[in-house]
Order: sequence, then C-alpha cells, then structure tokens
Amino acid sequence: MARTFLRTTLSASLALSAAAATAAPIDLTPWTALTLNFPGGQGAGSWVLEPGATAVKQVINADPSFYLDNTNRSSYTMDGSWQVLPGDGDDDYMGFAFGYQNSSNFYLFDWKKGTQSYAGTNAAEGMTIKKFTGATGDGLVDLSIAEMWENEVDYGDMSVLATNHSSTAGWEYNTLYDFHLTFDAAAGQFTIVVKDGATTLWDQTVADSTFSSGQFGFYNNSQMNVRYAGFEAAPIPEPGTYALMLSGLVILGFIGARRRA
Repeated sequence: MARTFLRTTLSASLALSAAAATAAPIDLTPWTALTLNFPGGQGAGSWVLEPGATAVKQVINADPSFYLDNTNRSSYTMDGSWQVLPGDGDDDYMGFAFGYQNSSNFYLFDWKKGTQSYAGTNAAEGMTIKKFTGATGDGLVDLSIAEMWENEVDYGDMSVLATNHSSTAGWEYNTLYDFHLTFDAAAGQFTIVVKDGATTLWDQTVADSTFSSGQFGFYNNSQMNVRYAGFEAAPIPEPGTYALMLSGLVILGFIGARRRA
C-alpha cells in the first residue's frame, strides 16, 4: 500500500512538472473575433493574425471587440504581453476578458491611456476590473457603448470591481507590458498583475465567484494598432494534489532517515 501511495505521489509530482515544462505560446489559429457593433458606433474590429499564429494585432478604431479562445477554462493561469504600436495618437482601451459566458456576461480588465468623456459617461485614465451581467446573454441587447466606456462607477449591467486610476496610470505607446492572470475558481477569486519590465504597475486580487469558468479573450475598444503576443496558459492543480505531494515527501524523508539510522 505504501508503494502504491508513493507511486501516486510521484505521478502527481511528474504531472505538475510536465505542465510547467511544456508551457508554450498558445496557437491563436482557432480563436475568433467578435465585435459589439452598436448602432452609430465605429464598426467591427479587424484582428490580424501574424505568421506563426502566436500574436495578433487589432488594427483599426472599432466598437468593443474581442478575440476569443473558444475554450471553457476554469482554475488556470494566463501570461502574455501587450504593446500599443505608434498610430493615430489615440488614447483609448486595451485589455482582456475572462470568465466569458456570452457577449453580455463576463469579467473584463481594461486599460485607458487618457481620461475622456463619451456617450454621456466618463472614462478615467488607468486600469479597471469590471463585471458584466446581462439578462439575455446578447451584448447588443443588454449592453451599450456607455456601459463599455464607463470605468469609475457601476452603470447599467456593468459593475466596477477594482480600479487603479491616476494622472500617471495610463499606458504608453511602444511599451511592452506583461500581464499575469490567476483565475482560481476553487478559491472564488482572481488576481491580475501588470508589469512594465521589472516594475509592477498593479497587483490586484478580487474576491468574486459570479463566473467560475469561461472563455479568455483579448479586448479592444476604440484603439488601433494593439499587439497581443506570447500568451501561455497553465492549469492550477487541485488543492488535494499539493497535499498528496507533501504527504509523499514527508514519508520519503522518514524512510530515508530510518535507512540512515
């Protein structure tokens, strides 16, 4: 029985090691674009997949637009980078969606370069974590340009979960930013970390369990020439896996000590 336990523990350890070792940039080929093309808006986004299929660029000013992975993810980490390339000098939104159920139910991280009023609402400079909870599941029915633009207060079916706003919190052109998302369904929370090189710009944990799984996707709102690249995903092991590993290591240590005695 002890041998069986040790074999199980070793298998768990090897599985965790293999998952860490095999992380590679995600192939974006099967991902699909979706735009909430509201009446009177700017039109659909244009997502251009680069050779190698590990990077994509949204190249025009458009209505709120997503590039979705079509995968139902639960308890995972995601790492990647964004960069706004020189363009028309605009100062609008880039970011990502997660826990995406449909076009009116999802979590959203968005990042605004400059403060700006639009559609009767206000967008402050900086980063915001939001939650959208529409009744029908159709973003064109439940949501509006105003709900996608506002980032200071709850508005309609949009709730503000956390903010990092200031006169120096906006993104900058031609700067490569790294981000990390930990979506921990078991704990009922998620964490977002944004970095500029070795400098952490925001490290925020939010306790919210409205969506325990869903798609991940890049997000863009009225900002051209945003490049999303090198994204890697990895599962978060179940708590029992870590406990099993720890128990096995304790037993191995005990056996080793007895043999040396």
